[in-house]
Amino acid sequence: MLKDPYGEKSPQFTQEKLNEVLRAHERYVAHQGGMRAQLAHARLDGLNLANRNLEEVDLTGASLVGASLYGSNLHRVSLYCANLCDGDIRYAKRTRADLRGCSFRGAQLAFATLDNADLRSGTMMYAGVISGTKVQGGSAESSGVDFSNCSLKGVSFGSAKLDGANFTGALLHGAKFKNAVLTNASFKDAVLTGVNMEDLKVPAESLEGALQDVTPQAQALASELKAVLEEHRRFVASGGKEGRMATLDEADLRLLQSLAGWRLTGLAARHVIAIDMDFSASQLQAAKLAGADLRGANFAQADLRGVSFRNAKLAHADFKGANLGSLKLGDGSMLATDLEGAEIAEHQLREAIRD
Repeated sequence: MLKDPYGEKSPQFTQEKLNEVLRAHERYVAHQGGMRAQLAHARLDGLNLANRNLEEVDLTGASLVGASLYGSNLHRVSLYCANLCDGDIRYAKRTRADLRGCSFRGAQLAFATLDNADLRSGTMMYAGVISGTKVQGGSAESSGVDFSNCSLKGVSFGSAKLDGANFTGALLHGAKFKNAVLTNASFKDAVLTGVNMEDLKVPAESLEGALQDVTPQAQALASELKAVLEEHRRFVASGGKEGRMATLDEADLRLLQSLAGWRLTGLAARHVIAIDMDFSASQLQAAKLAGADLRGANFAQADLRGVSFRNAKLAHADFKGANLGSLKLGDGSMLATDLEGAEIAEHQLREAIRD
């Protein structure tokens, strides 16, 4: 057994000292001088790293028990075998993360983006105790962790210990669970397309409402759905002289994949399934999308004035440059975009056009 790296040479950071290091790091990544943060094996328990640009910070083996990384940019951050127990990692963004061997026991990761992350087992060349929590040298510990509504596409959970993990509403397209321990795990309303369901080994009640691969029945309707939308597009383009308005309530639109640039003003598509679909630069003024599942959809540069998103699922949807203002109707009245009850975070709308 090697010496515990959290011994006398790695004292607990103060918030003041950490702020100083992170300010210098943010100058470094902005090419304004500063210095890259080297925090490998550092004790950062309970400290605030929220809403920071932590790009390229080395946190290998660091102790972050109870720390907050809420909303931070974790691009190219090394968290190999870090201890994130009871941490707040909600809304953090970290794709292709090396999270092998991390301990997430009791952590909150709701709405975080961790696409293509590696959460398999990992090993550090030591064992010891970090703030009362034993270092697990051989496996990724995620007992009781909240992954609800996370974007976890392509994540590798192979051999990870995920006892009691909450994947409710998570986007898990292509995730790998081979040999993962999933006792008491919940996948309610999760998106499990491209996942080997045999690897999950969970009871049926743990999969309540989960979406799996498109059924053959839905695939057979793809050409029919596209024809209906073509008629709607003709109706809009001709001012109502040709084609007809479409009503696609409760349809599964995933096979269409992209409606980018389409003119779909007034489209009725309540409670449709349109996860990860591309609506970029489309015209959806006054469309009725109430209750629709639009998680991960791309609405960048789309005209969404007067759209009803009431009670829609919009986690991880992209609204960059989208127009969410009110729509002026022919009688002079204004129709506001309706987000009442929608599952969406304020940060998703920061780059959208709003009244």
